[in-house]
Amino acid sequence: MNYENKILVVDDDSGVRRMISNIIEEEGIGQVIGEAVDGSEAIDLVLDLQPDLVMIDLLMPELDGIETIKRLRKSAYQGSFVLISKITDKMMVREAYQAGVEFYIHKPINKEEVSHVIRKVLQYKGLEKTFQNLQMFINNQEYGQSSSNPMKNPMGGASTKKEKADTIAENIAMDLGILSQSGSRDILEAMHILSAVEYPEDVKLLQNLKVLYEKIGQGYEKRGNLDVARSEKAIERRMRRTIEYALNNLGNLGIEDYHHPKFERFGHRLFDFATIREEMLRLQKKSDKKPKINVKRFLEGMLREIKQEYL
Repeated sequence: MNYENKILVVDDDSGVRRMISNIIEEEGIGQVIGEAVDGSEAIDLVLDLQPDLVMIDLLMPELDGIETIKRLRKSAYQGSFVLISKITDKMMVREAYQAGVEFYIHKPINKEEVSHVIRKVLQYKGLEKTFQNLQMFINNQEYGQSSSNPMKNPMGGASTKKEKADTIAENIAMDLGILSQSGSRDILEAMHILSAVEYPEDVKLLQNLKVLYEKIGQGYEKRGNLDVARSEKAIERRMRRTIEYALNNLGNLGIEDYHHPKFERFGHRLFDFATIREEMLRLQKKSDKKPKINVKRFLEGMLREIKQEYL
């Protein structure tokens, strides 16, 4: 078990608290350092114990999840929040994201989803801490402050800019709901390659996708991924199907809530307006026209999202 990751579970249902705690312990994700039955109790525990992550219910007696999060943020708590609820009200979900929630998990509890979300949130949080330490180290060097061990790696020995970019790409893929698609591996590999090179090399690769596909295939071959079809056409087909799946997910999200944070963030950054509009009309059965998938536009938008976060 990873005892470095401290997690607090907040829910007025003891059965839900027990289920989440069991998942965390069985999967070895972290250590549950406390439980609370409502927001008021949670605030005291969070400020006292300073967990890395708070799993919190939306609707609770006395103080609901969103108000609890807002008060904790005002109290300078820097940890992460994952909201858990059976409520699907669009405005409440939007308010939760605006309050600072990283992910929203719907009840009933799904073991695989809970485990995956917690791992990703903690992984990203760990990378943030690493880069904060690096920045402090750089600042100290600039101001002539020597470290007690000047040869010690301020990055903790493992995390790099490239690894953070990979993590951001995975988080985007998860937000788009495409991680389970076969082409997600190709897209993530493309982001790995593109985020590792500087301008104008990244632009040249995006202008010549054939070369990018070749590099993706070479990467698979180098790592011994013999179970993956490595031809340019196979890679492009998988990518197109997966991007089409992402478009479908965003289209459905836009129909349900045009102001949903994920739709607003990705809808017009990964696709052009006409494509999104065509997909929404098709899903509403108002048109038979199938949108054309622009692989280059999608990859450009995703790379821009990644670089905005880690640069």
